[in-house]
Amino acid sequence: MPRALPTLKPLPRPFVIHYLNRRSFLAATAAATLATPAFAALSDKTIRLVVPYGGGGMGTVFATLVTEVLTAQLESPTYADYKPGANAAIGTELVANAPADGYTLLMATTSSVAINPAFHPRLKYDPLKDFTPVGIVWTSRNVLFGSGGIRTLKQLIALGKTRSLSYGSLGVGTLAHLSAEMLLRETGIEAVHVPFKGQGQIMTEVAAGRLDFAFTDPTGIALAQAGKVNALAVTGKQRLQSTPTIPTMTELGHPQVGTESWIAIMAPAGTPRDVVEKISNALSTGFSSDAMKAKVAGTGAEVAQNMTPAFFDRELRGELARWKKFQRETKISVEQ
Repeated sequence: MPRALPTLKPLPRPFVIHYLNRRSFLAATAAATLATPAFAALSDKTIRLVVPYGGGGMGTVFATLVTEVLTAQLESPTYADYKPGANAAIGTELVANAPADGYTLLMATTSSVAINPAFHPRLKYDPLKDFTPVGIVWTSRNVLFGSGGIRTLKQLIALGKTRSLSYGSLGVGTLAHLSAEMLLRETGIEAVHVPFKGQGQIMTEVAAGRLDFAFTDPTGIALAQAGKVNALAVTGKQRLQSTPTIPTMTELGHPQVGTESWIAIMAPAGTPRDVVEKISNALSTGFSSDAMKAKVAGTGAEVAQNMTPAFFDRELRGELARWKKFQRETKISVEQ
């Protein structure tokens, strides 16, 4: 009887790869990589947007709209986590120490990442080393509000010639505080500075007459329209598109008082480039509609024309240099 032929066993999987040449292997690897969408996990994990300020004001409006945009564009639940305190340093430091995976983002402002480093020598974060720029989302300016019978900047200055005034801000070294100090230096009047954790508190005090004035973001214009406070001037060279009746500080003879500013998104340093670009693109797309631009304009801000990480990086470095120069000239220093 003839002997049966032995059953042949299939070669182990490693031997299959052995027969691929280098070019074929690299092509197969590249195809597998392209088949996996970049940062696909954004669609199934919650994103936290840390807001280093208290509730109220433009920060809350910004956070609301940004979380709405990211949730829709990335199909990932996004929420705002308010971490106020220490002139925005608490929330900012939190993000600096967070995992660099794109799931923890920072609402960054001119004050928190460009001014703070110039006036707070003991900060525990470095905006260039500890963060990755994602994109500038809005540009804005501050509005000078007065209480009670203070209806014009001229009246505010005249009152300051008769007595010491009082004003509020979100803390020593913030843009609002420095804008007020610029005004005091130029006019020779005196005022007591009262820091608060949120803009809502500041505007409440101005409306009640317990503060004489304050530089805040344009969301306070709603109170002015209701007759509870008076909008005296807006910083920068151009009037606000939403309320063009408010004169600029430049028109009123004080072009050096205040500045334009921005609100942006940053991620922890080391966040993958494709993740950063995906978030930046999501913001750009989400805020491109006329409806969204109208919502932003209603706050007195404007949607940034360039939301790329590279543009934000250049702007950040320029603002850092500007405020460090201002600090050297004025010798203002804030010890924490």
